[in-house]
Amino acid sequence: MSKKSQNTTARKSEKFPSKADMLSAGLSCVNFNLRRASRAVTQFYDRELEKAGLTSQRFSLLHTLGATDGLGLAELADLLVLDRTTLIRNLTPLEELGYVADVPSENKRARKVILTPKGLDALRIAYPIWEEAQAAVTEAMGEDDLKRLLKRLNSIVRKRNFKEFSKSES
Repeated sequence: MSKKSQNTTARKSEKFPSKADMLSAGLSCVNFNLRRASRAVTQFYDRELEKAGLTSQRFSLLHTLGATDGLGLAELADLLVLDRTTLIRNLTPLEELGYVADVPSENKRARKVILTPKGLDALRIAYPIWEEAQAAVTEAMGEDDLKRLLKRLNSIVRKRNFKEFSKSES
């Protein structure tokens, strides 16, 4: 019997989880809960940043580029934990608006993007709106809880391989 058919047979013979088992798994699933919380936070910031004509994703790209002298796509994708295709899909509208532009890179084969003066103007408009949204989130969560959450989330991003992840960083 092939390994694939052995796995299929093993799965069929296992007890199907009950509704209570599935509810418990959903409530304790890190992925499910982080994605759910992420959508809630994203929707809040999107509603606020809409006043500046931006989404939270576009704002994140602009302020990340605004904090640098430009970044190569690979470096930007790694920093934002995005695959290259998603990054390009998110950069394209910003390029069309004239907020970001390509610049020569040290590596002639790698693309590098910078924030343009028009992008900086958009960021100047959006930044005070973001500050108000951030203050609302901080107040709702409490500053200490927010600091702990951000520290833990950054630890997760740095590790990315949960086989190496440890509680010692909390």
